Amino acid sequence: MRNCVLVSLMLLVLQSTASSGWLVETVDNGGIINPSLALNSNGYPCIAYPVEGIGVKYAEWNGSQWLIDCAYSLVYPNLWFVSMALDTSDIPHISFGLGSLFYVTQDDMMEWQTEEVQYGGSVSHTSLALDGDGFPHIAYCHDYGASLGYASCSDSIWDIELLDTGNNTGWYVSLQMDTDGTPHMSYARKTPYLLMYSNTDTVDLWSFQVIDSLSDQCQSTSLALDGEGIPHIAYNAENELRYAYWTGTEWHLETVDACDSGSWKYGTSIALDSSDHPHIAYCSADGLYLMYTSWNGSDWHHELVDTLPGYFSGDPDLVLDDLDRPHIAFHCGYPDFALKYSWNDCTGIGEDDEQICTRLTCGLLHPNPTTGTTSMQFSLATDSHVEITMYDISGRVVERSVSGQYTAGTHTASFSVSSPGIYLVRISSENQMNTKCFIVID
Repeated sequence: MRNCVLVSLMLLVLQSTASSGWLVETVDNGGIINPSLALNSNGYPCIAYPVEGIGVKYAEWNGSQWLIDCAYSLVYPNLWFVSMALDTSDIPHISFGLGSLFYVTQDDMMEWQTEEVQYGGSVSHTSLALDGDGFPHIAYCHDYGASLGYASCSDSIWDIELLDTGNNTGWYVSLQMDTDGTPHMSYARKTPYLLMYSNTDTVDLWSFQVIDSLSDQCQSTSLALDGEGIPHIAYNAENELRYAYWTGTEWHLETVDACDSGSWKYGTSIALDSSDHPHIAYCSADGLYLMYTSWNGSDWHHELVDTLPGYFSGDPDLVLDDLDRPHIAFHCGYPDFALKYSWNDCTGIGEDDEQICTRLTCGLLHPNPTTGTTSMQFSLATDSHVEITMYDISGRVVERSVSGQYTAGTHTASFSVSSPGIYLVRISSENQMNTKCFIVID
């Protein structure tokens, strides 16, 4: 009987892993905003992010835990925006503005090295991309919107260009390099309110296009290139999330989501899947919800990823892995300003609204292994009854720690065990169930 119980419980672990939907976990805490996400050659997430009073930190998942390092130390003033890309050797390359334009990477000894690319000028938003040879290219907002800057490096020599000048320009710039090494960028102007696109031609001359004329300022832009190098852009416009792409003759514009009040704030991020279909992470009105939407060829499908604090939250960065599964790094604002990471195994994408609204999502148990105490976050899309039970390896109930009604949002459950061994935690809500395993060591 003992073996049958163990096999049944382990099957629950495997089944829940394959159908758990969105998983959300906290990576770091304390004064964190505007993360930048990339996946390494193992498919593991790597995140660069500014931290108040510390500088720029870098978190990398090694398969069992997050490894966190300080890439650039700075107590004051605080950074607001970073951009990061990984080269083919999984070496991180990071750009940020701190008055000047800065570039940070690791040398052969894995030590962080910093360059001041351009001195002075009050650089704010930056966007970094690598070309086919692994050389960095950085687009940036210069002198608080006085101009749009572009820096490219080859053999340790930086070439600086000031592109679009005046018109309060260069805000929320997003840069991508195509397979021919041609830069493409989207950005916003504030005088007047415009969504802009720029790229170079075969003789490296820059061209500029107005994509959309807005009645209010654009809060963010995010650019992706499909397999033919065609630009696709997600952006905020007044109280709408919009999507634009180049048809070959004109820009196609459409509204993806809209709200009656408030505005779509605090960031959007777009990625294209293997069929060149767009996927977008964004924050809903007033930044209260982190949302995810994907295009299946005929319709947009929206999902709630996480419930956020009331303000200074979001700025998601979305990446799709080789199986087109979405991964998102984002931050939760006041009071914790925590860095969070979420991903989805795609079993829930495209479900109807009723299924989505009953979704239960669970994060990882941490620490695991543990000397006795561990905790787990779980999220509910709607108010639900929740039961959490802990078993030992024989299937005996060790603790029934939670049983009651919970509001929609993210919650934390903690577990303490005095005896070493393998334990299973089962969480159920309505018609959904998830099981996690953790190990207690001496």
